[in-house]
Amino acid sequence: MLWLFLPFVVLLSGVVAYAADTIARKAGRKHLRWFGMRPKTTALVVAVLSGMGISAASLAAFLALNSSAVNTIAQADQLRPQLEALRGDIRAAQADRDRAQQEAARLREQQTAAQTALKAAQTALSDAQAAQTRVQAQARTLETRVQELTAAQQALETRAAQTRAKLQTAEASLKASQARAQNLDAQVVDLGARIALSEQETRTAQDRARAAQQAAEAAQTRTQAALAQAQQAQAQVRQAQGQAQQARDQIGALTASRAQADAALRGAQQNLRSAQQALTAAQTQQRAAQQARDQLRTERDRLTSERAALTSARDQAARDRDRVRDDLNALQTQQQQLRASNDALRATLGRLQDEYSSSRAELSATRNTDLAYPKNDLVYAAVVPGVRNLDQFFLDVARSAATRGARGTPPARLNPAARSALETKLRGLNVSTFVQCRAAQNAAVGFPVDLSCDARPNAVLYRADQVIRRATVTLGDLRRMQDQIGELVQDATLDLTSRGVPSEYVQGLDVGELVPLITRLNDRSGGVAVVGIAARADVRPGSRVDLYPVLP
Repeated sequence: MLWLFLPFVVLLSGVVAYAADTIARKAGRKHLRWFGMRPKTTALVVAVLSGMGISAASLAAFLALNSSAVNTIAQADQLRPQLEALRGDIRAAQADRDRAQQEAARLREQQTAAQTALKAAQTALSDAQAAQTRVQAQARTLETRVQELTAAQQALETRAAQTRAKLQTAEASLKASQARAQNLDAQVVDLGARIALSEQETRTAQDRARAAQQAAEAAQTRTQAALAQAQQAQAQVRQAQGQAQQARDQIGALTASRAQADAALRGAQQNLRSAQQALTAAQTQQRAAQQARDQLRTERDRLTSERAALTSARDQAARDRDRVRDDLNALQTQQQQLRASNDALRATLGRLQDEYSSSRAELSATRNTDLAYPKNDLVYAAVVPGVRNLDQFFLDVARSAATRGARGTPPARLNPAARSALETKLRGLNVSTFVQCRAAQNAAVGFPVDLSCDARPNAVLYRADQVIRRATVTLGDLRRMQDQIGELVQDATLDLTSRGVPSEYVQGLDVGELVPLITRLNDRSGGVAVVGIAARADVRPGSRVDLYPVLP
């Protein structure tokens, strides 16, 4: 209608200008004077009044022909306050949308962090299992090492005992050798004395032999002298045969002297032979004594060498004993360290086994459906008017937990610090509050449930039929459309849960709503379409939410 009104206004302006100019020209030719005005002024007034009249008549005709425009103009002032209020609601809705988007982004980050933490926990569990395997292998290795060290210690102790026995034997042998060496030294001294005595007897025999030889030489000299005298006597006999009797007497005397000399010579020769035999015997005894002395010296040197060897062996045995003691002390220290490390590893292994057993028990309980409540599962939720109604709320929570198999006094429990924080939050809100309690960890059947509670004002989050989330859906591919619509429903559910609505309270699109939506989207032309998700009733944290699609 506006596009028709604008050309009409343009044409009307032209008609008014022409008609006013024509009327003013005619009034000017007539030289009219109204109220004492000049004809020119009168013509100008007539022209203005004519234009105003023509415009008013044209506008009246247009309004008469377009009653809806009159109604629109009449309702404009009435709708202006509502328009301002709607604009304020729109700004508030946009602010809520921005906050919801921020909260959704934060929740996506938390979800991503939770998934990352879950993966990290799974990785940590795998690492813990691998670490447990490594620790068990290390424990077995250490036990084997401890056994080997114990066997080595026992072998070293046996070796030390053997070394001590050898040392004692060596010391006994050394003492016996020392006693034997002392005996041999005494024998050497005795033999030395005997050798000195033999040498003295030999010297005495030699002196006697020399004296006998000198006596023999003197007797031989006397014999030679007697022979010379006999020759002289024979010469005298031949010269003086007359003195025969005298000579014969003298010859008899000389013969007796010669016999005596021969007897003395024979005795001297006999003494010489005896002296030579004594000298030979003495020399033989001396050689035997020297041989015995040499043997004794050799035996003494051998015993000295043996004593030195035994002393060296004793010193080596003492060094070996000290080294074995040091090795034994080091092995004992290492054994104590290994025992301490083994105890620490056993403690770590026990802790890891406990954690593994706990994780395995939780995993087994989860697999065997022995859990009353898995972690983060909703235990109970209700609207609590104030702090005074909190005890009754927890009684209801305990009854709800008992129906799922939780046992204890009470079956559901919240630690004092968390309850104090919840009471403080309820006092701060000071309105009707929606409180939801979830399982803080996996709770097995027959055991109490540890709670984690949160409180939100039970205010209207979205009006009925108000779009919660919109998204652009690409048309053409049915699978892609289903995925995009599913993501849109998930985002809308995430927006609701981030504002305090339990995910268990949100009902997504069923097949009876999804199939007609996809059919309508397939009937549309173009490449994309905007789809919204709204709730059939007002959305509050404590109300059930039934979602449905909105397609402009």
